[in-house]
Amino acid sequence: MKKKTFMINALILTGTSFINMMIGMFFRVYMSNKIGAEGIGLYQLVTAVYFFAATFSTTGISLTVTRLVTDFVAKKQYLQAKKVVAKCLALGVGISVFAAIIMFTLAKQIGVNILKDARTVLSLQILAPSLPFVAISSCFRGYFYAVRRVIKTASEQLFEQIIEIVVFMILIGNFAPRGIEYACAAVVIGTTLSEILSCVYSYLLYINDVKKIPKAADKYKKGNLSSNLFLILLPLTASASLRAGLSTLENILIPSGLKRYGASSTKALYTYGLICGMVMPIIAFPALILMSFSMLLIPEMSEANAINQKANINYIAEKVLKVTLIFSIMIMNIFLFFSKDLCCAIYSNSNCSVYLSIFAPLVPVMYLDKIVDGMLKGLNQQMYYLSYNIIDSSVRVLLIFILLPFVGIKGFIIMTFVSTILNSSLSVVRLLKVTCLKFNFTQWVIGPLICSTISGIFVKFMFANNFYDSTILKMILEFVFSIALYITLLIFFCVIKKSEMVWLKKLIHLTACMSQNRQNNGKS
Repeated sequence: MKKKTFMINALILTGTSFINMMIGMFFRVYMSNKIGAEGIGLYQLVTAVYFFAATFSTTGISLTVTRLVTDFVAKKQYLQAKKVVAKCLALGVGISVFAAIIMFTLAKQIGVNILKDARTVLSLQILAPSLPFVAISSCFRGYFYAVRRVIKTASEQLFEQIIEIVVFMILIGNFAPRGIEYACAAVVIGTTLSEILSCVYSYLLYINDVKKIPKAADKYKKGNLSSNLFLILLPLTASASLRAGLSTLENILIPSGLKRYGASSTKALYTYGLICGMVMPIIAFPALILMSFSMLLIPEMSEANAINQKANINYIAEKVLKVTLIFSIMIMNIFLFFSKDLCCAIYSNSNCSVYLSIFAPLVPVMYLDKIVDGMLKGLNQQMYYLSYNIIDSSVRVLLIFILLPFVGIKGFIIMTFVSTILNSSLSVVRLLKVTCLKFNFTQWVIGPLICSTISGIFVKFMFANNFYDSTILKMILEFVFSIALYITLLIFFCVIKKSEMVWLKKLIHLTACMSQNRQNNGKS
């Protein structure tokens, strides 16, 4: 039943995540058309600082809530679970208020002296008040993941995204004519308002849900809660904050390094916006589906580890690793074969297609790293996760500092390949050691690679004659035919086995039945 429950939650969250990412991609495209590549570059600089502040305020706390609440609920210690949420809320609010004050008061110094662009100051000041609300929402989100209320988490994220888009669409008409600074401000005003309103929404969902928790007293030593909380919190927060800090430094060094290489300020910001603001979102877009699995893996792995269910751990790890690689290899070849059509259809800009095809081979490694990180967090391997992030981030910053002034954007490409492969390799090796799993290279890599290459070449040849007036229509048809042929070949070559098809069919049927049962229970 645990296996079925996990996969049902994964299907639910994947479906809602797909809706969210479609809306998010629409927003990204709409925003890039309104403010351009240079505007996107400016926005990336602002969000780099904001990402660090938000990560410092929330990430470790959110994951700590998920880990501890999962453990306590599994042991039926419901009172302790509620205490975890209360303690993490207090801690999160305290840290985030401090971060918000620092970010607001030092916005000018950060914008002028660190980011080297005074146009970022206004946006930084607008974003600062949202940090406490982000912290509160993150705590509630961690709780919902722990108790498997994935619909509530997904609905909160959807609500937040819609608010952000609506506000931006209302403001951009008046703000854009005043320059890039105010166009960027229109985006972050939407971000701040969406965080405030989604926080209120999350609180209402939490209050409604917590009423269902049994009020029986727990048999638990009082002194253990705080020690366990900080034992998990500190390495996760340190890891996330360090990673975010080095990522922020990285985002600052990229435009600076390109300028030192000889590019003008406008050209450097344009190139930076093109890669980090346009190409990387395309690469990250399909990975949002996998992030659903990643977030679900933390409580599932944590619970199985807490009650010593090794078989369940291995079952989840094996299925998810196989699905991740099959999915990511398909996405890789779509980016390789159809990069120009994709970029023209989305951004009406063929310049980013070159970089998309260059980074495409990294897609399986990137996606695998994301999913493995989720499993390691659930298996109480946060110290290893911390050390790997330190190594990875240090290598990234060092290579950017050394390479960009001498070889330009090629240095960024080299850095991305080296750091991504290094971090993913360390994480996968650790997971295999902890779970004693064997990496099935033939079934998980070679088979999907052959099938995706065949499907890509065939469809590319099929659409070689450009007889479609609409680039979007052509892109959609290429994707549909590629995916359909890829799945057919996977089944034909027994990469996807008949037993797995039967298992998936039963799972979908079970999901439908459970959905109907929830509706009936709601009516009664």
